[in-house]
Amino acid sequence: MMKNILVPTDFSDNAWDALTYAIRMYDDIPCCFYILNTFEVNPSPVSSTMHQFGARKIYEILNNESRDELQKLLKHLNENMLNDKHTYKTVSRSGALVPIVQDIVHKENIDMIVMGTTGASGLKEVFMGSNTVKVVKHINTCPIISVPEKYVYEEPTKVVFATDFKNHLGEMELRSLIELQIIHNFKIHFFYVKKNSELSEKQQYNMRLLKNNFSEDVFVINENQSDTSLSEIITEFAEDQEVNMICLVNHEHSFIEKLTHEPVIKKVSFHSAIPLLILPV
Repeated sequence: MMKNILVPTDFSDNAWDALTYAIRMYDDIPCCFYILNTFEVNPSPVSSTMHQFGARKIYEILNNESRDELQKLLKHLNENMLNDKHTYKTVSRSGALVPIVQDIVHKENIDMIVMGTTGASGLKEVFMGSNTVKVVKHINTCPIISVPEKYVYEEPTKVVFATDFKNHLGEMELRSLIELQIIHNFKIHFFYVKKNSELSEKQQYNMRLLKNNFSEDVFVINENQSDTSLSEIITEFAEDQEVNMICLVNHEHSFIEKLTHEPVIKKVSFHSAIPLLILPV
């Protein structure tokens, strides 16, 4: 079955890394890659004819630049990354990124969004690049993979799934993770940060539910009890275990909510290590 993958780009090196990561991740799977570039013309508070004319000229310039760069990118892909199972479509749109992404996810039945964590400016903000944060916070119908700057693709063999077992996660919620596990045959380490001595009945039920979606040789549980920040705990565990991807669930009061409020720019910064797979619930 054809997969539809959306890759927003600002033509930065990190955006290119994200695109090549997506292509290699789905190397042997029939896919249509939608490569999206958005641009905005900031409206002038003055409504004179001259200002309107200026805004139209700026729009034309940005629109032409967007389309030209997308065509260059498409030409490069068709000449250098041929794959009979892959097709590429470019999309240039004027407006804010999040509503445009929401629209394309809905209209094109997007299965996965793949984004870089650092934009063209090279600025690194809390947790991830600001555009990626916006998409993570507002797109709740589609899984997202965020790819760190300068990350060199490795086929995933080990994935950390950070969880507190407080939420019901069945086959529907785990679908994209299950599909990737089947494609790459990786082990999944379900990483539980202990806050109390024992799991509640609800947590035990949710853990059993998770187990039912994976075979025993795939499913591994690791526990950790620590007072340090969630981002540090998860990052340290991921590095110790030499994992290729961290999986998080995006729901209210989730790890994502806590992580996006933590000052994560530290010696080992969360967003510069390995890709994140963010599942919507």
